[in-house]
Formats: sequence, structure tokens, C-alpha cells
Amino acid sequence: RIQRLIFCLLLWRLGGSQGKVIRGKLRSSAQLFSEIYLGQFTFDKTGGRILVKTKTRVRGQRFLFFDGSIESWPHILAHYQELSCMGLRNVSLMVTEDEQDDSLSEGLNVPLGSYQADLNLSPTDQPAQWYTMLSNCDDVVDLQFSLTFLNSGGWWYQQFSVDEQGLLEMFVGWTIMYTIIIFFSFFAYVRVREPQPLHPVEMLLAAALLFQYISVFFETLHGLQYADDGEGRKALQGLGEVAGSLSNIIIMTLLLLMAKGWTTTSFGSSPRAPVNISSQWKTGTAVSMCGFFSLFVLERIGRAIDERFCYDSDLGVFLLVLRTAVYGYFLLCLFRSLRIEEQPQRKHNLLVFGAISSVWFLAVPLAYVLAQFLNSWDQMKFIIATQSLVHTLGLIALEVVLWPRMRAMKYVIVNTPELTSDNWMANTPYDEI
Repeated sequence: RIQRLIFCLLLWRLGGSQGKVIRGKLRSSAQLFSEIYLGQFTFDKTGGRILVKTKTRVRGQRFLFFDGSIESWPHILAHYQELSCMGLRNVSLMVTEDEQDDSLSEGLNVPLGSYQADLNLSPTDQPAQWYTMLSNCDDVVDLQFSLTFLNSGGWWYQQFSVDEQGLLEMFVGWTIMYTIIIFFSFFAYVRVREPQPLHPVEMLLAAALLFQYISVFFETLHGLQYADDGEGRKALQGLGEVAGSLSNIIIMTLLLLMAKGWTTTSFGSSPRAPVNISSQWKTGTAVSMCGFFSLFVLERIGRAIDERFCYDSDLGVFLLVLRTAVYGYFLLCLFRSLRIEEQPQRKHNLLVFGAISSVWFLAVPLAYVLAQFLNSWDQMKFIIATQSLVHTLGLIALEVVLWPRMRAMKYVIVNTPELTSDNWMANTPYDEI
């Protein structure tokens, strides 16, 4: 039983892929009780189709289908180790194999040789989550196959699971918006750079903006290809997620610097503070942010087949906890700056900055908590949409604050020796603000 479970988990990683099209060539080493989890797809309540293509020389193989009802997939997860191969098959949804005599079978039997089938799903009261496994109770699993899941609707919806529908339109809109922002920001920074080099604040913001643009652009390219063939470009999607995490980490670092008084207050170094405090803080921050980014990368590489996005995994939830912890440190830095700052206008600016930054830090963790009260097929869209919206608004707010012509705000002050090295204290276009 343990060998059977380990075998199933190993092929869970190797045998499938989340998405509309699942294809592969599988051969198991176990002689009996071979079961392989292939993936999950959510059909619209109007129904859908499953196109099956197989080629095999082994008898007894069968595709098993389960839905989200309490006696189906949840029952499998709760009692898997207690179920025999035939017991697992008995839980599978019934499939009509012959329209002439309406004969039913558990799942879909795979005959010898080449085989094709077109399964039509009946309408339901609400979207239905289907889970697919490949099983053989008598022999090994040895199969070349392709499963194509189709929803109703046009080009924008047909290839996508219900929990993914709408994301492509969102990323297309973000790509257009970020293209416009990048265009105007480029000319603004060019004008600033003419008399003096860019200040590190501007460099950090420009890097965050660029990585976020790469993120939404790659996600859009993947989505457009996915809508066409049901597979997309997983490499582009992965790179897009990594770029998006880099953008978030850079903004997080920038907010921490501003909370410590960099570009927001004008107090100098404490007499007791040695010069190397700054280097230690910057080193610690750099190491922490690199660790944060490494966790994002590890989560993306190790994401299981049934984990649809970052915060579906345990490591993703841990990243939300770390984000909240960083927010706690952000508040400590902000309160310290408020205590030292003497000018009322800058204190007010710090309070406004802290309130807006709090929304940026807490929006995604709160969205994750609220999503637990939504239907499972709405959770991912709600969290991703919230994260994209809040991060975009944060970038726009920083762009406005650091815009070269926004001198009347009297917000950006570069005069904090504790946080900047000598070569970063050169005159910049913001010194006169």
C-alpha cells in the first residue's frame, strides 16, 4: 500500500500538467494497482467537452473522473490509503460509452491500439470541478495519451478553466496600461538625467516598473498562446511570475527605505550612530530580500500539479506571513522617523505615506483571507486581481511622488547621511525641493 502511494505521488509530479490540454507518454514500474493523478479542470455550468486520444498495447487501463461533491474527490483524499483499486474505480463518475444501448462504465475504458473519444458533459447548477486519474487494476500503466478539456464560449473562454477565465483580458489591459506608463516615465527620466545622474530612488522605482511590465507582458503572451492551443508557454508564465515577484520585492525595499527617512525626511545621523550602521542595514536588507526572492523561485519550481498559483501552496502562504512580518518592521521604521521629524508638513506626509503603504502591504494577505469565503473557482481570480490592482496603484503613486515636475508637493528630500553612502549624496534634481 505504501509503495502504491509513493508511486502515485511520483507520477503526480511527472505525468500531468494543469491546463486545458494534458498530454504525455507514461509507463509505470509497478505491476499492480497503478494510479496516476493527471490534473483538475473546472467546467462552466453550461457543460463542456473532453476530447480523448490514446495509443496503447496494455489492457485494463481506464481514465477515472471525479467531481467536487463530498462523496467523490473529497472522499478520495480522505480515504485514499484505505481504498483498493476497484474501490477507487467505483467512486469514479459514470460515463456513457455507447449511445445505442446507453451502457455505463466507471470512467472511460482505454482499448488496445489507437482510440479517440468525445465526451460531452451535461449542464449543472454551478461550475463543476473535475479531477482526472489514470488507473489499471490488472497490469502496468503504459499509455500515450492526450486529454483536451473544453468549456463553452468563444476564443477568450473555451480553453480556460472557470477559475482562469477573465485573467487573460486583465493581463492584456495591464500590458496596455504599463506600456503607456513606461513610455511617459522614460521621457521624464531622460529629462531628469540630462543635468545629473538618476538618484537610487529613481533607479529602484524604474526597476520595479520594468519588472512588472515584463511580468504582465509575459503572462499575456502565455495567455494568448494558451487560448489558441490550450497549453501556452509555461516558461514565459514562470518568468512572468518571477519578474512580478522581483517587482514586489523592490517596492518593498523602497518603502522600507522611505519609512526610515530616505527621501521623506531631512534629519541627519544620530551622534551615536557610527557610519558602518548604514552598511550593516543595507547588507541585511539585501540578504533578506534575496532570501525572499529565493522563496518565490523555490515555490514556483516546486509547485504541485493541483496548486494553481503561488498562494495555493504552503510555501506561498508562508510568503504572505513573511510579507506581514515585513510590514511590522515597516511600521517600526515609520514610527522612528515620525519621532525624529520636527516639521509638521513632513510628519503629515509620513502619515499619508504610511497609510497608503499599509494598503499595499496588507491587501494581498487580506485578499487571501477573504477568498476563503468565496467559491473555489473564484479564489484565484480574486487574489490575482487584487494583487495586480494594488501593486499597479502603488507604482503609480510612487511615480506621482517622484515625478520631476511635482515640486509643489515638497515631499521628496534627499538628505539622510545615515542611509546613504558618500557617493550617493551627490546633488540631484531633488535637492532643491
